[in-house]
Amino acid sequence: MGVTPVLFEQPVHRDDWEGLGHVSHIAREKYGVSVAADESCRSLNDVSRIAEGNLADVINIKLAKVGVMGALDIIDVAKDAGLSLMIGGMVETRLAMGFAGHLAAGLGCFK
Repeated sequence: MGVTPVLFEQPVHRDDWEGLGHVSHIAREKYGVSVAADESCRSLNDVSRIAEGNLADVINIKLAKVGVMGALDIIDVAKDAGLSLMIGGMVETRLAMGFAGHLAAGLGCFK
């Protein structure tokens, strides 16, 4: 079909750290495709682990999961580690997703 993905979001179980790193390495090196950690990113410690192990290229932040202050901390760690950022949602209201969009636009560090 001629479609080339640019991102795989959480292609393994959330606790499969080795698998996340393996898939990220193959996707990045062989196909030039980034991998985003989503369910694996539940805390600041998780982001540090992902960054230190080069386990993913992108961190998907969900405010309902980590809160605003947690998101700001995660953003700092991810940016310092050279990770890209995306913002997502689960089943939030329009108001909550609107806030997430404003946060992403206002900080200017999301792709």
